[in-house]
Amino acid sequence: MAAFMPQASTTDAMADAAAGLTSRDVAPQASLAPDVATNIRDQRLRRFYDYWIERRGEQRMPSRRDIDPLDFPYLLGKLMLVDVLANPQRFRVRLHGTEVVARMHYDMTGKFLDEVPRPEWRTYILDRCRGLAASGEPLLLTNDLLLDGWSSRYEALWLPFSDDGVSINLLVCAMIYGELGPAAA
Repeated sequence: MAAFMPQASTTDAMADAAAGLTSRDVAPQASLAPDVATNIRDQRLRRFYDYWIERRGEQRMPSRRDIDPLDFPYLLGKLMLVDVLANPQRFRVRLHGTEVVARMHYDMTGKFLDEVPRPEWRTYILDRCRGLAASGEPLLLTNDLLLDGWSSRYEALWLPFSDDGVSINLLVCAMIYGELGPAAA
């Protein structure tokens, strides 16, 4: 299995060290709305964010039925769709895009996020999803990661969806990875 390590915080770095993993101890850069729009660097993510804004209209956020995946083919392999279930709150991956699966070396489609095989990544992703489900605000993350001794940068745009305009029932994450290169010593 691949070594995938989100670089999230000093706490994550300590947990990684206890697990025998190495970390660059680089915190992700997060942007919450309204800063999301001004901080998106990748044009595909910008285009997807603008699409989300257009589709929500006067609502706080769009519903799943307001979007058509054929409208954003440039992102299809880079998406993760996560259903938000209530009582108890859990997150089930409806779709784990092929490019994301190839990077992570495991497919979460149809599985719950509390089943992610890497504990440090499981905690990281669950924290993000809980925060998004509570806030209902878009989130932009830029981060460095280590994958089998190689370094990469990614930019991830998380967008909430609600069928009733109140309760968030779907999170969509579009991830754009930078090029892999040897990790700095």
